[in-house]
Amino acid sequence: MRVSFATSPRPGHENEDFVIASPDVAVVLDGAGIPDGLSTGCVHGVPWFVRQLGTDLHRRATEQRTSLTECLADSIHHVSQLHASTCDLNDPMTPTATVAMARIRSESLEWLALSDSTIVISAWHGLQTVADHRVSDVTARQRLNMAASLEGLTATDRRRKLVYAQRDVMNQADGYWVAAHDPKAAEEALTGSAPLSDIKTVALLTDGAARPVDDFHEMTWPEAIQHLEAAGPQGLIDRARAMENADPDAQRWPRGKRHDDATAVLLRF
Repeated sequence: MRVSFATSPRPGHENEDFVIASPDVAVVLDGAGIPDGLSTGCVHGVPWFVRQLGTDLHRRATEQRTSLTECLADSIHHVSQLHASTCDLNDPMTPTATVAMARIRSESLEWLALSDSTIVISAWHGLQTVADHRVSDVTARQRLNMAASLEGLTATDRRRKLVYAQRDVMNQADGYWVAAHDPKAAEEALTGSAPLSDIKTVALLTDGAARPVDDFHEMTWPEAIQHLEAAGPQGLIDRARAMENADPDAQRWPRGKRHDDATAVLLRF
């Protein structure tokens, strides 16, 4: 397996994405950004959380024979224990992250996706995308239901109110699931496997890198993967940045943040 990746923070901010890869395992996390002025209840912050979770998850997936779901559950528990004595893990703004990962095991490729980071598997028989977009569905529904109460608010206050509403249904059956402090979230991850001989390439993308397809609808997944394979991970991120810059006021493509952290990983077999 050949691995290439690129990651880019949104301008003026620390990168809350995290990527780590080795010859057999690749892990991508997308930490949940918190609106300015809000406390997370954690003295360490989101970048610390994704670094701790990502490195521990990569180690477990590399060293252990257990499933990716079990590896993720164990890593969530481990990181929770690291800061349970110093941080309020029940704070609604406690650090969280999406997860996308792939592992070679024997003659198979295994994958896991939790929340809306995307895995795209390019096989000889076609293309398969794996992502759980329940968080986007929840957010869209809340924007409609809360439209009247959001009128007249500044953009910052509007985003804060929406974020609190979103966190109210985090890791619940009628909401969405992410990696936070409860290991049970791992059970909600989407998983699968396929023979290595069937696979050409695999892409792991945070939602910032997937914007040209998911948010802007300017590319199809076959087009995005073709661009990724030709221009590399940085090329896909540059494409997303160009679209963001072409619509600085989010008029053409309405979105919560003008820019987003973006990470792309390409695995070639």
